[in-house]
Amino acid sequence: MDFTDERKRRIVFVSQCILNQNVRFPGIAVCAGVCTELVDRLVKNDFGIEAMPCLERLGWGGVSRKTYFRYQSIFLAWKDTPLFFIFTFLGRLWLFRYSLLCKREAEKIVAHIRDYIDSGYSVSGIILMNDSPTDGATKTIDLIRAVERITSLGYDPAVMKNPKLDVMRKVIPLLCEKGEGIFTRRLIRELSKRNVDSAIIDYDPWTDQDAESKRVIGELENTSPVLPE
Repeated sequence: MDFTDERKRRIVFVSQCILNQNVRFPGIAVCAGVCTELVDRLVKNDFGIEAMPCLERLGWGGVSRKTYFRYQSIFLAWKDTPLFFIFTFLGRLWLFRYSLLCKREAEKIVAHIRDYIDSGYSVSGIILMNDSPTDGATKTIDLIRAVERITSLGYDPAVMKNPKLDVMRKVIPLLCEKGEGIFTRRLIRELSKRNVDSAIIDYDPWTDQDAESKRVIGELENTSPVLPE
């Protein structure tokens, strides 16, 4: 099909919480609504923005993460007992089931990306929230080890029961470790299977947002092919 209109045919896929902080894990939303600095720059640079679903909302009991907090309470109650290894095993099993949800969603997203590319569009990048056990691109949080890590850092693990932003600003970056989140690992595999070359770009919500947004846009511009008008 040969048509002409105003579209620039440049797309970015983003973690949903970049466009809607209301789906962030409780206690760690750093903005009132959208991540303004980054979104404004994406708009000004004529990127079409497609949000990927918040998998933690889908798999952890909704916006309030009811399932997660129910399991967390059990974990904390048994963490200093000889039977804790049983709950660790059950936690790993729960996360494995969650990874299957991530796999299904990764397949859908890569199919959308493949459709854009096959239709002559540029998918300039996939921007992922880089402090997440799910969406982490270069840093992630291991939820099973998190209880011990919080204790080793000198915090009471109970701070996670009713998380507050002023505490989370200190705790979350310290819990992050090198690696990819559960969804990110599945996404990378699916991109490879479908022979899709799209840059995965990390976004850190805990650093200076103006500088971070400029960096992300710079990476997108460096990876975007020049398309005919």
